[in-house]
This record gives sequence, structure tokens and C-alpha cells, in this order.
Amino acid sequence: MQASFLSELELDEYNPKWERIGVVVPPFTIEADPRFMYLSTETRRALSKVSYMVEAGQGASIIVGEVGTGKTTLASWFHSRYARRPDFAAAKVDEVPKKSGLLLLRRIAAEFGIRTRRATEDQLNEFRSFLIEKSAQGILPLILIDEAHELGSDQFIELRRLLNFRDPRGGKAYQIILLGRPDLDINLREVPDFNDRIATRSSLDPLAPDDTKSLIEYRLLAAGRDTKSNPLFTDDAIMPIWKETRGYPRSICLLCLHLCLEVLDVGQNQIDAAFVNGFLETHGQYR
Repeated sequence: MQASFLSELELDEYNPKWERIGVVVPPFTIEADPRFMYLSTETRRALSKVSYMVEAGQGASIIVGEVGTGKTTLASWFHSRYARRPDFAAAKVDEVPKKSGLLLLRRIAAEFGIRTRRATEDQLNEFRSFLIEKSAQGILPLILIDEAHELGSDQFIELRRLLNFRDPRGGKAYQIILLGRPDLDINLREVPDFNDRIATRSSLDPLAPDDTKSLIEYRLLAAGRDTKSNPLFTDDAIMPIWKETRGYPRSICLLCLHLCLEVLDVGQNQIDAAFVNGFLETHGQYR
């Protein structure tokens, strides 16, 4: 049997025409994109507290939240913000190496562009040299670690050793932001020497219905939709979306993505409660 292939013209017919709903880019995605980060009350509070602690040189900050509450997006936002600033050097670790403190130090070093070494003390000496160089330039190094609940005790010990470094003014030479699931707080009880060095703790919880509505509206605005247009999501659509997703931002974005694709497919121009409920009844396995 001869395989059949769609031509580029035919394939184009299957590409979503996002402009039909008034946006220039897809408004809902589960990828971490700081451009689309909605600032709920809790997110705004976390940004404010952690930003202050970082810029005041206070050491370590912790942000915890369940899967899908926006931790990775927040980590990307912090990295994007401080990587652009001339007075900071930012390193972001997305995947924690298993168990080994040295491997974690090597991963952080690689992100900073520091030479990696095979022995822990040698690696710490490389960090010390890097610190001296950056301090002379008025630059403060920042370490961000996502999925930090996977850190082991030996790794917390090495992070504590980095926090023991002092800049010439006497402040903590390295700033650290750890983001992870609530298990992170439990794990920290086993390493009191590091736990005592935490300057601030923040938590991210699922959104309430009002914040769910605001998140949807904000993402549409960020994607280019005109505020003068009729609402794409009606007010009565919000509650079934919130009930289905339980207010988790990632789940909200995933459902709204599928709802937008469906509304484009059927040629409608608005998503109301009946549309959401009908979609969930017929596409319950959309995930």
C-alpha cells in the first residue's frame, strides 16, 4: 500500500487560525513562559518577598506549591529578570542531579560558566574564585533550583557551604531560590543547618474562581486580543472551568487551550458554560 502525504496546502487547513479569535499567538500553553505569567495575590506576594531578599543579599528563599501551581513559570520569570541585570549573574537548574552534592555543584558551575572539577573542595575553590571576580565587578550571583524537593541531604550541605561565603561587605555572597513541591519543607527538617539560613518562605495555592477568570483574561490580552472585543469566555463559563481544573493554573491553561481549538474547529466565536460542559461531556479524555 502506498503511503499518502498531505501537501503543505492541505496541512495548512489543519493549523489553527488564531486570528479568528483575535489573538496573534496561542494564548494558552502549559510551557513556562514569563510573558504569560498571571500575578495572583499569592504570586505577587511571593515575587515581592523573594525579590527583596535576593536584592538585600539575605541568602536563601523557598517557594513551595503543588504540581501545576506555577512554580516553573515563576522560576523562569526570576531567571529572566536577573539574567538581564548587569548587577546579577543568574544560574538556573531545572533538573536536580540525583543524590550527589558534587554533581549539583558541577551543574551550577556549568550554568555560571565556571570550570567544573572532580573533587568537591576543588569545585568550591572555583566558586570562591568566581565570587571574588564577580564581587570586584559589583555582581551578585543568584542560583535558582526548580524541583528542589528532589534535593538530598548531601546537596543541601553543599548549598549551605555556598551560603557560608561572604562578599567583601559581609553579606551572603550567593543568593539561592529553591522552588518545589510541599515535600521540600518536609525535607528541610532533616537539614536544620540549611533550614536556619532560609530568609523567607512562600507558598502557591490553586486559584479562586475570580483569579481563574483574571488569568484567562490576562492571557488573552497578552496574546494580543483587543480589550474592546466581546469576551471570548463568558462569565458563566468560568465556574465549570474552575470546577474541572480545581483552580490549578496549568490545568486551566490546558483546558482553555482545548476549548479554543474546539471553538475554532466548530466556527463559533464565544465560549460559554454550555460550550464548556458540552466539550467536557464529549471530550472527557482531552488531557
